[in-house]
Amino acid sequence: MRRRGGFTLVELLVASALLVIVSIAVFQFLRRFTTLWQKSEERRELVEEASGIAELFAEDVGALVNGPRGDLVAEWVFFDTDGDGVAEASWPRVRMVRFATEAELARLQAGVPAERRQRAGEGALEVLWAVMPAHTGKNDPDRRAEGLVMRGERLAGASGLSYFEPGFFDAAGKPRELPNEVSAGVLWFGLEFATQTSLVFDGWHIGTDLADVATSWDAWNRGRPDAERHYWNEPGAGMPKTGERALLPRRVRLVLELERGDDRKRRTRLDAAIATTDTSLEVEDGSRVPLAKGAHVKIDAEWLEVLSVSGDVVQVRRGARGTTATGHERGALVHHGRALVREIPVRLHQEDWNL
Repeated sequence: MRRRGGFTLVELLVASALLVIVSIAVFQFLRRFTTLWQKSEERRELVEEASGIAELFAEDVGALVNGPRGDLVAEWVFFDTDGDGVAEASWPRVRMVRFATEAELARLQAGVPAERRQRAGEGALEVLWAVMPAHTGKNDPDRRAEGLVMRGERLAGASGLSYFEPGFFDAAGKPRELPNEVSAGVLWFGLEFATQTSLVFDGWHIGTDLADVATSWDAWNRGRPDAERHYWNEPGAGMPKTGERALLPRRVRLVLELERGDDRKRRTRLDAAIATTDTSLEVEDGSRVPLAKGAHVKIDAEWLEVLSVSGDVVQVRRGARGTTATGHERGALVHHGRALVREIPVRLHQEDWNL
């Protein structure tokens, strides 16, 4: 009699175990692949968003008016974000006059009689860039470090309150007319301006020497940036005297750092409170602190430069990026984002300074 072939119970158990092991391995591989793909997509979207902001800002700066009608004011403004009555967070604000394109003139002059319309090549816009706190008050402290980038535009010389009028901003630093929101989740919107004597080919250095760059600008040297509020509002060294034309920088450098809401879920927190003079931080997970050269983290309104990371202990330089070192409570979120740098040449600066 012929014997029927088949698997024994042991062979079935071994095959089942192997199938389970292979299935787990495939599942783990797919999960890691999906996670990496998702992170890559998030980074790509973040870079695209930052690039879009930088491109829009570069278009405005590239079209600056340098004649008697021109103007450019860049300053740092303080805001009270934690609701204690003391303004501790600083954000930049830029007002400029730029040439208007034909499409912009048509859009902004819709309904204006033809004889009163400005013509392309002659029309100018007032443009406002302002970073405002995304959240203020005692609630939701994790969002107090973030800013909203706002942009507004209006025809220069049109009726209404000009962006350059002192009364356009209230005592709290808020504009009378709210501009359009460009992006949320901004951690850093850094601006630097190359003066007539700045040397930027070997790097941009903020300081008071002739070779350094400025962090504020006043095209007519009228002292509009308030240097008593923030030392970054002091005029740059080597600024020439004003004449009949607006003074423009040679180049402008924009540094952007963004952080999404999903990014905050992957950030670490302080594992112990720190005082004003502390230069080391104990965090819950040191692997979530950026280690790249020149990396910065933000806790509340203070920026800190990362020097080294050993386990869950981070060595830092306090009060970076023009901020002030303050104490921070245990559990405070350690923010950081991906930096995007854009250098913008100002083509008309030679005519301004008669070089």
